[in-house]
Amino acid sequence: MFYISETDYQLERLKNLGRLGAFIHVISSNDNYHPKLADTLAVYIRPIDSKYGYIIPIDHEEGLNVKKERVYDLLQGFSTLYTIDKKELLYHFNIQESIDLSLLYSMVKFDRLEYSKENSTINYFYHKHRDFKDINKLIPISKLYESCEKLYDQIKNVIKYKIPSGFDFYNTTAINVFYLIEQAGLGVYYEAYNELFKPRNPLYNTVNNTVLTYYNLYNITSRPTNSFNSVNYAAIPHSDKHRKAFKPLNDYFVEFDFDGYHLRLLCDQIDYPLNEESAHKQLAKLYFNKKEISDDEYSKAKQINFQAIYGKIPEEHAFLEVFEKIDKFIKDLWKKFEKKGKIEAPISKKPFTKQLKDMHPQKLMNYVMQSLETSRNILILKEVLRYLKNKKSKIVLYTYDSITFDFSKEDGKETLEDIKNILEEGKKYPIKFKYSNNLVL
Repeated sequence: MFYISETDYQLERLKNLGRLGAFIHVISSNDNYHPKLADTLAVYIRPIDSKYGYIIPIDHEEGLNVKKERVYDLLQGFSTLYTIDKKELLYHFNIQESIDLSLLYSMVKFDRLEYSKENSTINYFYHKHRDFKDINKLIPISKLYESCEKLYDQIKNVIKYKIPSGFDFYNTTAINVFYLIEQAGLGVYYEAYNELFKPRNPLYNTVNNTVLTYYNLYNITSRPTNSFNSVNYAAIPHSDKHRKAFKPLNDYFVEFDFDGYHLRLLCDQIDYPLNEESAHKQLAKLYFNKKEISDDEYSKAKQINFQAIYGKIPEEHAFLEVFEKIDKFIKDLWKKFEKKGKIEAPISKKPFTKQLKDMHPQKLMNYVMQSLETSRNILILKEVLRYLKNKKSKIVLYTYDSITFDFSKEDGKETLEDIKNILEEGKKYPIKFKYSNNLVL
């Protein structure tokens, strides 16, 4: 068949066709399985200037099958590679230079890239055998090819988009960080986990009493979500029974939690000094003009601070320096946005443009702060991952203002101190930590 490339001559010809770049899509053994548990069956390649694409079979009965290493060498020879999900691609081929089209679309259009690979034959097989790990081996390679051609037709225009500022930060640094975090997985009590969380099928992302998570960066602020197989790991219920379904694979879960994180990030932006004491308590002393704050006053101060972070500054406290600076920060952001048509977030330089709908000053400020939170976290996660490279302790869960580790006592207490120092950035962002033999932290 003309669209199958499996001989050396065909592969070399394909390499020459892709000099201007190509779109690639990996066909795994089962689309429902976590990519860490799925095998590589074939690779679809659509050279940018070609009228049709090609499939290289790697482990499919209808092809002669090309060694995966040979395909990897071929892919590295292309000038530019585009893919739907770069992080998923990394599970099959470590191609760092590829461009994530879903990420590109989300950063330009501030929306999710919608597409479908379905056709009647594929639907039939998945309806009958969706849980069979090698289901895509059963589907004729011609039908897999048709689904890839359909996919390309839906996303080909995104390839023409101009790369925005900040794209490389997320396409390279962020994707690699969350790919590495996903490798560890979360330990679970298998029966309890299945009963309480009800995944579609535990086989899709559970192996050896470990569930694999999957982070998605395709959101307006690039703040990642984390869900797979019908379970949202970024919003695990706080009930004891749900949290006791998880167990460390080493010795303890250790959660590092940032103190008043958004508030500190915002105060850093407006150059308002805070010390190591609780950020909420520091401002509570201003609100109530007291040195000692009660629990009730602390709770009220947290509410005031939360509202202020989202741009709703209380009138009775508007005269305070911190709120005057926040108000000026919001107004300056909006003025620049109106004048230049965009704002670039700190660190990542991610742009927020007038492509965004229903924007107003407070909403813009909130988007910028969420993006700042995410980009700073990505950088410190990168440093922690580098530090833990040769240790047993692993990052297993990231949820915005907290990071959970599966800690091994073999690494020693100094490991926790070193991690704390990395996260706090010279006491600038104080953290507290808790540990437990489950996620009731």
